[in-house]
Amino acid sequence: MTNPAADPAGGGGPAGGAGPAGGAPGIGETCGAGDTCAPGLECVTYYGIAGTRGPAFKSCEIRCDKKKCPQGRSCVTVSDGPGRVCR
Repeated sequence: MTNPAADPAGGGGPAGGAGPAGGAPGIGETCGAGDTCAPGLECVTYYGIAGTRGPAFKSCEIRCDKKKCPQGRSCVTVSDGPGRVCR
């Protein structure tokens, strides 16, 4: 895993970490106000097991269906979540 202090996309929180000290949300965290995320991340909207009948969820992610993950991260599929993302 990369050094969280050197990785603006996420550090040491439970789901991949908060963005830079007090900054925008990091990987796997709920998107901030106005769908903001740490640099290099995008706010991904998805539905859980209830599908479109349930609530929409949003999290900051790096999608890996079309590009490679940064060094120290792997492309995984999060079932009932944002799909193929780097963690």
